[in-house]
Amino acid sequence: MSLRYIYLTALALLVAFTSPAQPSTGYEISGHDARLAGKTIHLLAAEVPDSRVNRFQHPVLQSAQADASGRFLLRGQVPAPDIYLLRVDQNTVFQRVPLANRNERITVEVVLPRVHSPENPEYLLRPGGTDEVVTLQVFSAWFLLRNFPAAAGDKGLRDFSNLLRRYPDTYVAPYLAYYYLRLHPSARSLLDSLTTRFAQEQPDSPYLPRLQALRHPAPALNVGALAPDFTLPDGTGQPTALRSLRGHYVLMDFWASWCTPCRAENPNVQAAYQRYHDRGPGFTVLSVSVDEHAAAWQQAVAQDALPWTQVRDEKGIQGPTGQLYQLKAIPATLLLDPQGRIVAKDLRGAALHQELARLLR
Repeated sequence: MSLRYIYLTALALLVAFTSPAQPSTGYEISGHDARLAGKTIHLLAAEVPDSRVNRFQHPVLQSAQADASGRFLLRGQVPAPDIYLLRVDQNTVFQRVPLANRNERITVEVVLPRVHSPENPEYLLRPGGTDEVVTLQVFSAWFLLRNFPAAAGDKGLRDFSNLLRRYPDTYVAPYLAYYYLRLHPSARSLLDSLTTRFAQEQPDSPYLPRLQALRHPAPALNVGALAPDFTLPDGTGQPTALRSLRGHYVLMDFWASWCTPCRAENPNVQAAYQRYHDRGPGFTVLSVSVDEHAAAWQQAVAQDALPWTQVRDEKGIQGPTGQLYQLKAIPATLLLDPQGRIVAKDLRGAALHQELARLLR
């Protein structure tokens, strides 16, 4: 099935979507499936835009154990309208669920994720029953935008942005704009106009400050600025300074083992490394992990077969290095010239190869 067909199908679904007002009386989330018998269903705190915690560490807001027939019920109120998470037991997979204390009556369907272990299945709870749930399901057709860059003028990017402009009053829209468009330099003008609209329609959105920060990056981190130096331990515990890599073009790549888009981009970075490593003054990569657990980091490095320098900030994304570079989310990359100055930011996919081809002829 072509991506264009998915876009058109999603557009048709959303055209029929409306958002009637509902009283503010909290939420109910229920399900009934024999496969859930005896399992505990957790409602987790909202996704954190600045990634202060990863998906394994979201605080639990409420839990309920399914009975012998697999029936469960979660009932309560959430702190604010946002996108929360549903998880079964301590599984590593979860499902997004929008909640706003608007008398939501949500029922869930139990499904297996596309990639799963038959010996140890981890079930997803697919919600249904509210307009906001439908919105998330419709926009899931654009999931590739969350993981892979799109060229300026890409039709899918335009369609996605146009749909968001049509629904600026739903609290789901700023979330979608931030998570799906923030990694795309080609979408920056779209983000600017959407952020202006959200500031008028939803001034209290928790995603608005993050969207606004994207429009006004810190001057010290602008293209042309000297990248702030830091020192972190490598895989053997030896301190490694950013300045030690001067003399080469350096892609500084902030990532983590649990970051799916980061891991998906690694083969592309490997291809760039192999192609440009020995060209001109040389090209290398400095992977800066924000994993808080060394074992997970080292396992991911081995699995992805990353041959360049690896360092880790054990304090996570809000550690000293993350604060120095004002990280709000990962993946995040900066391309530095041989003098250590920032040449470009957030290059991914073909855009990375195009920039390296320009610089390393």
